[in-house]
Amino acid sequence: MPLAMSYVPWQFWGQTCDLEKALQCGTIFPELNKPFLGKRGVVR
Repeated sequence: MPLAMSYVPWQFWGQTCDLEKALQCGTIFPELNKPFLGKRGVVR
């Protein structure tokens, strides 16, 4: 019996952010930039 299984979707190379924005966001890929929106994903 397996202990765990993972699902990792294929990552495609797309657009990239400029260096300054990438350092602020923590990623060079805009589609991976998921800012914190508040309590449980609810926009206030």
